[in-house]
Amino acid sequence: MADMDFAERAARNEEVFRGVNERIEEGAEQHHVSGSLPFHCECGAGACVETVAIPPARYAAIVRQRYHFVVIPGHEEPRIERVVDTEADFLVVEKIGEAREQIDRDHPQQHHHG
Repeated sequence: MADMDFAERAARNEEVFRGVNERIEEGAEQHHVSGSLPFHCECGAGACVETVAIPPARYAAIVRQRYHFVVIPGHEEPRIERVVDTEADFLVVEKIGEAREQIDRDHPQQHHHG
């Protein structure tokens, strides 16, 4: 199934970008940075190298939601996500369907019981 491959590839790319962004956010916390920092667009396109300026605290609040990712407007992928919040410079998307299941498979330990 081509879609399955797509969801899996997108998940891998997002994982890389998320790792980079988490390091930015951790550094900001250590150095008490409150201004916006360039976070990497967390879209599923491996070729994307764009960044978006977000205050670290705002980024941390977004990604506390397990299925939420930050993408540049126009980079959202309706096949695997839906837009839940629109900001001036970025969108917050929530993974749906196959992509959501992929996150569950990759991070089973993060299941929220309740």
